[in-house]
Amino acid sequence: MTKVLDPLEPRDVDPVATIEASLRGWLPVFERLPGGRLDHVAGCARWLCDVPLPLFNGVIGMPGGDHLDTSIAAVLEPFDAAAIPLLWVVPAHEGAIIRALGARGFAVEFGTPTMTIDLAKLPPLEAPAGTTIEEVDADPEALRDAAMIALTSNGMPPWSVGPYLEALERVPDRETIRTFLARRDGAPLAASTLVSAGGVAGLYNVGTLPDARRAGLGGLVSTAAMTAGRDAGYRVGVLQSSDLGRPVYRAMGFQECATFTFAVRFPPTGA
Repeated sequence: MTKVLDPLEPRDVDPVATIEASLRGWLPVFERLPGGRLDHVAGCARWLCDVPLPLFNGVIGMPGGDHLDTSIAAVLEPFDAAAIPLLWVVPAHEGAIIRALGARGFAVEFGTPTMTIDLAKLPPLEAPAGTTIEEVDADPEALRDAAMIALTSNGMPPWSVGPYLEALERVPDRETIRTFLARRDGAPLAASTLVSAGGVAGLYNVGTLPDARRAGLGGLVSTAAMTAGRDAGYRVGVLQSSDLGRPVYRAMGFQECATFTFAVRFPPTGA
């Protein structure tokens, strides 16, 4: 069972601070990627590794200091020096930071809505006949299936699964990161991850194989993860939503509460 880390009551949630804290629950994984290192600069956390992919290299936080451009430059120094692709997650969506990141080559296509739910209002988990949903962290083969579905359905290449699983294995407190897999007639089709951090249950890595979409599996694995969080003692669930997932999460009872900036940058070709 997940170790409960100071669960927040719904009335005590500061959406921006709470969801940023939940996202930072991934840092123990990122710093254990091959060659991984984690440090903090200008109020932001940044992580780098030997795997040349955004997400596996990145920054979270709003840069502090008197001069925004100077702070951004300090945060980006190792990424610039080694031409490393990265994802920057900013717990805000405002013109100044968007313009500053855009001037440094980041693609900021839209603001990403963040959502919360009072887990007491979570709908019951009801899987149809022929569909099973299981926690698979103790089953290496099923965990690999879940990771492959989650990562590739969210735009990551298949070869990212190996480094991700290696990092996950190295995390000392695995109870804070739990993986769920949905099968239909025995075939693995959808996955989700529960991250316990910041006093809330965070829903991440929700993915469904393309041929199995629009059949309710994404909602089922999402409900499974949130049910596990509620059963462990958490009272609030949080997530960041894609356009595809937003109707699913609204149907579960999630409500939009803030907008974050997710910005990606790749080094120039030939760098």
